[in-house]
Amino acid sequence: MGLGGRRNVVDPMDVDGVMQQVRLELYRDNLQGALEVLEAAGTIHPDPRYTDQTSRIRSWLSHLRTPEAYSAAYERYYQGVKRRVGLKRFEWELRVILGRKTRKMVNRCSRHPEFELLEREVLALGARRVLDAGCGEGRVALTLAARHPHLRVEGIEVSRTNVRIAQRLNRFPNVAFHEGLIEEADHLFGLGSFNLAYSFAVLEHVPDVEVTVSAILKLLQPGGRCCFVVPMVELKAVGPIPDFEPPDGVAGHVRVFRDAELRKRFGGYPKFALVKIPGQWRPGRYPDCLGPEEFGSFFVALSKP
Repeated sequence: MGLGGRRNVVDPMDVDGVMQQVRLELYRDNLQGALEVLEAAGTIHPDPRYTDQTSRIRSWLSHLRTPEAYSAAYERYYQGVKRRVGLKRFEWELRVILGRKTRKMVNRCSRHPEFELLEREVLALGARRVLDAGCGEGRVALTLAARHPHLRVEGIEVSRTNVRIAQRLNRFPNVAFHEGLIEEADHLFGLGSFNLAYSFAVLEHVPDVEVTVSAILKLLQPGGRCCFVVPMVELKAVGPIPDFEPPDGVAGHVRVFRDAELRKRFGGYPKFALVKIPGQWRPGRYPDCLGPEEFGSFFVALSKP
């Protein structure tokens, strides 16, 4: 069973109960767990509703089939959410030109618990060359570069739109941003090029966690440090759960992570560390029938053997 698998089993004959469990997993962004529930129930009690829901979920994962589809899906998404028009676009452009946007971003990011944990790892290791694997608009990379001028930070990001934004926000000579897939980053950087690599809010998206983490580790020197942040989403249902439908028919987050499973998968690496970071529950983010049991993120750090 994958990360974030099922916690309990509903009678397969109770189709409505099974579908409620599936919906809970979907709202947790645990698509693999939802498919496992449907597969287990359908094996014992074949029902067309199980088959139909399985087909729906798999259709939301079509962007994971090839690197090209994955890249195209995220570029379409970020082109849509980053599009600005009118006065707001003018104000954003002005803040970028004046450097205000970058200063505000760096100031905010430097106070985030996950950044503070990352910064401790960088300083403890005495890192000189750092990789941001999945840098987005460059928030963390720019903050590291601003606070530690001796570091060389390289960011790689799948979305061209995000890379261009990061490049425009950049005011520091010790950071650069590149378009590409983490899994193909060895084409940009030599193996063993970095002392430390981090990947924040990425592993919940990628087609294969093992492949992505292996690609990151290949870029580290022996003893180099790998850090990542992933969501911690444990929800409870207090009423009937409505149907789930991802925006634009594409599932951005495709898996969730749990403490025990993270320790099982990565705990064998040298100097493994895991920290739970509580998050702020925002009303309206989920249907009213769902509440938090444990909500926030995991910060994980480990060393390359």
